[in-house]
This record gives sequence, structure tokens and C-alpha cells, in this order.
Amino acid sequence: MKSRQPIRTNRHGMTLVEVLVVIAIIGVLIGLLLPAVQSARESARRSTCQSNLKQMGLGSQVHEQAHGFLPTGGWGWRWVGDPDRGFDKRQTGGWAFNLLPFVEQQQIRDMGRGLQDPAAKADQAVIRLETPLPIFNCPSRRPATLWPVTAGRQFRVTSVPTVESRRVEKVIRGDYAANMGSGAPPYVYQSGGSPSTIEEGDQASDQKWIDDWFDAFSPPRAPDGVVFRRSMIRHRDITDGTTHTYMFGEKYMDPKAMADGGEQGDDQCLYSGHDRDVLRVGYSPPYPDTPGLDIYDLYTPHPNTSNQTPKPIAFGSAHPGSCGMVMADGSVRTTDYGIDPAVHQASSSRNDGQVGR
Repeated sequence: MKSRQPIRTNRHGMTLVEVLVVIAIIGVLIGLLLPAVQSARESARRSTCQSNLKQMGLGSQVHEQAHGFLPTGGWGWRWVGDPDRGFDKRQTGGWAFNLLPFVEQQQIRDMGRGLQDPAAKADQAVIRLETPLPIFNCPSRRPATLWPVTAGRQFRVTSVPTVESRRVEKVIRGDYAANMGSGAPPYVYQSGGSPSTIEEGDQASDQKWIDDWFDAFSPPRAPDGVVFRRSMIRHRDITDGTTHTYMFGEKYMDPKAMADGGEQGDDQCLYSGHDRDVLRVGYSPPYPDTPGLDIYDLYTPHPNTSNQTPKPIAFGSAHPGSCGMVMADGSVRTTDYGIDPAVHQASSSRNDGQVGR
């Protein structure tokens, strides 16, 4: 009887060389796919940002139809809006506060409306400052959440019967700014002060507002943009044409200084009145977000002035290549970082006789 021979099977494993080749191929595929995935994600984020801008642009048009003028710029950085003071130059809060009802956020603007107790009204205002609104944030830069406030910073959150100030640790902030103007002398950006009391602001004449809070302009005058302190600009005031003049745009920021509230163009809140947090000028072309870059450092005093330095509080964004801009007719366009500075500046002035875009 023959003995059985063991059945032999040939088992082939992968050699080290084959494993390395597979790993290399996977690495190449990842290297090819990752940029495509990142590009697709950025495209989606940019689309959301463009949608935000479009809603803001349409809201500004409805505001003009409802009140006869575009959103006002408020009083100054320390004021954050009072729902009982209307929409005109008496309104202390900035353009974002005044735009709320026209971007389906009426309930946010109405917080504290009609309350006569300053403390109770202030409580509601603080809730408003701590309620994120995604429409005012670009997802390519940051989420709609709360951001730290510099220690000791106070916001004037009510105005009846007296001003009530509150310290808050974190507030909402925005990634968009209104167009204050060309930024060229005599329209150099000037944050200046703002009245400490409602009485002081209400009793001041229009000329006193210009003389006292735009005193760096020579001669004193209001900016040539669309939104600024106590502005009430109408479509017919934009003599260069609403299709050629910026209304809103994405704002440049130093992402390195953003996280701790140290970015000077992002240290107040979304609803602040006239301030570089919520206003930008066209003196410099837009810039991409750049860690450690303060655009102030790129400019020297203007040759036609003795004591004024144009403040290049620039537009810009976290997007590669370009940033989004809203024109005064509500349309949305992209502006390349390499745009001709003269064209960009002309697009920022409502009445200089130069058609920018």
C-alpha cells in the first residue's frame, strides 16, 4: 500500500519591494487627490461666502426701499445698537445691526425693544452680542462663534434713560465690512471718538459731528463712500453709479492676531458703529490674509498732506486669488488681489467721477 504524499500548496507572500511599491502608489494617489479635495472644499466655502454677500446686498436694497437710504454706519466703536432708535443717523449701532431685519433676523435686532429698565435692556443686548449669525462669517476663515474681547473693554449697550455699559468676555465678530470710501485725502479713514452720552450726540449739530469726529480731514468733511458715521446715503447720491461702486466686501485680517482679539481690525464686535472692524477703504488694493502682516506698515505719509497718513484698512479675504465684493446695486463680484489700485480706489468712491468697475 502506497503511502500518501502530503499535498503541497504554493503560497506566495508580498515581498518588501512589492509592499514599498504599493505604499508609494498610495502616496502618489493621495498626493493627487488631496489638492482636488481641498479645492472642492474651498469652492464650497467660497460659494457659501458669496451667498452671504448676496443676501447682504439684497438686504441693503430692501433697506433703501423701506427707509429711503442705505444702512447707516452708526456712531462709533463703543456703541452697538439700540432697537428703539430707528434706522437713521440717531441709530448708534453700525450697518450690520441695521441690516438685521432685512436678512431675516428681525428678532435679533428687537432684543430689548421697548424695555425702559437699562439693566434689563443691557441684558438683552449682551445676549445679542453672544448670538452667532453664520451669514456674517466666511467659512474659509472661521466659524460663526464667539471670540475673546481685550480685557477691560466695555460696550455701551443701551441708551434709555441713561447709557448702560457692560463688560463682556466674548462677542460675535464679522468677516465683512462696508465701504467707507477711497481712503485718499481728504477722505483718510479716521476712527476718532464718539460721544460718551446719548444727550451729547443728540444735541450736536450735523456740522459739529463732522468737525468734532472727523477733525482729521482737511477741510472737514464726511467720507466719499457709502457707509460711515451717521451716513444716510441714497442711491441717487452715488453719482458714479450703483453698479460701479462698492457697498460691502470681505475684510483683510491678520489670522495670527485674530484668535486672541489682538487684530486691530477685529477687536470690537459685529454691531459696532463707525470703526475699522466694520468699515474698510479702497486706498490700497485687497490683500489675502497674511500672518503677521499689518498693512499700515506698507504705506508712508501721503505726499499731499503734512500730518495725515492714509489708513489702508484694506479689503481682503482668506480665499486664494480674490475676495468677494458687493456693489451698491446689490450684485456680487470678485476682485482680484492684483487689481489696478486706481480702479479699486475709484470703485470705493461714490462721487469722484471715475468709474471703477
